[in-house]
Amino acid sequence: MRTLPVQLMAKAAFGRLTAQQYLEYLEMRVVFLLDRFRRYPDFPGVQTGYNSITGEEFGAGDLFPYSWINGRGACVFARFAGQFPEHQDGLNAFARHAIEALEMHQRMNGGHFPFQAKLDGTEREVGVSCPPGFKSYSDLYAAAGFLEYGARRGDTGRKETGQRIFQETYAAIGENRFVTEPDPTPPDRILENPWSVALDLANECTKQIDAAYLGHGAALVMHLLDRYYLPEGGYYVEYLTPDGRVFEDEAGRRVVDPGHSIEFCCFALEFARLAAGHTEFAGVVRRIDEVIPPLLKWNVRHGWNERFPGIYKTIDAKSGRPVNETMPWWILPETLLALMLCYERTGDAENLEMFKDAHNAYFSRYMNPLTNYGPFQNISGSTGKPVDIVPACKFQDPEFHSGRNLLTVVGVAKRIGLV
Repeated sequence: MRTLPVQLMAKAAFGRLTAQQYLEYLEMRVVFLLDRFRRYPDFPGVQTGYNSITGEEFGAGDLFPYSWINGRGACVFARFAGQFPEHQDGLNAFARHAIEALEMHQRMNGGHFPFQAKLDGTEREVGVSCPPGFKSYSDLYAAAGFLEYGARRGDTGRKETGQRIFQETYAAIGENRFVTEPDPTPPDRILENPWSVALDLANECTKQIDAAYLGHGAALVMHLLDRYYLPEGGYYVEYLTPDGRVFEDEAGRRVVDPGHSIEFCCFALEFARLAAGHTEFAGVVRRIDEVIPPLLKWNVRHGWNERFPGIYKTIDAKSGRPVNETMPWWILPETLLALMLCYERTGDAENLEMFKDAHNAYFSRYMNPLTNYGPFQNISGSTGKPVDIVPACKFQDPEFHSGRNLLTVVGVAKRIGLV
């Protein structure tokens, strides 16, 4: 097993050496995932069924494929194939394997992508599932996989499949036909995150298909800013009530999910970059430039755990105290990309100072040598120790949050001359 590049543990300005070591780290993760692909060739999709703390393999009772993971995996492997030519064939084969699993699951389940499937492809009941005509996160991530694979492999049919799934899911979100499987959607609140994830996908459609998708992105940005951003407090809430008021929990707290808010900042900044030169979106871009840079800083500052560096899952907007004091791994790579995009947009060097802190928190606290330096899924904010709490799926994320974002950080740094 290779050791983690030393520079990744150092508090230093981002530059050519750090960028190179990000790529070295990502290649370590590629090798690890390809090894799993070769070890489990008959598993219907991405097999990341191991404990993020101990590295122990899951038992047979937990080895079922997830549409979430297969879609994310296909997206990442197709993208990484262009970055790591030595592993290109294996990564493309891995991406195709994940896409074929998604196609089987869709075919076996009447066009539906199950959150979790049985080994024969049929849906496995693990909680709330999609009623007919509804969509879920599984559709959004399946669309991301088909779109990325199709665009990068020149597979028009699969690219069009990703495009169609996005359009159907975009419509479902707007018509309140979206469920947050496998957990029930509380009837007293409306979550912002499906709109935000759809914005990320609209940006990808703009890049992989055409600029017509900027219209989708603009509508999503304005929906979120008009409803979930509270200018009087400078924060972005996680929930609204069905009649459009800010949701407050039983303790009177306005819940902020800093990671989700930071994700939205990231997607909004990317939309602004893509919309450059399209005068019909100038008003949306001005709104982004006004709101997003301070909103990003608000989330990093207020969500930050000074004692055990990292970002809390949820906080109370008014008091700043944690509501959920765990610190999922995925928030920090999202933060790194958002801060780099914000520096590109504004030239404000404070973004790079915050970047250093997020970089050091991630690479000093989350790297697990027992899983070839894959991240711990969750760390306790009160002890600073890894905790075996599943953020969303029991399977490990196949570098969608961490690897995809770190690779994009390098690309942005090159674009603006830091590398």
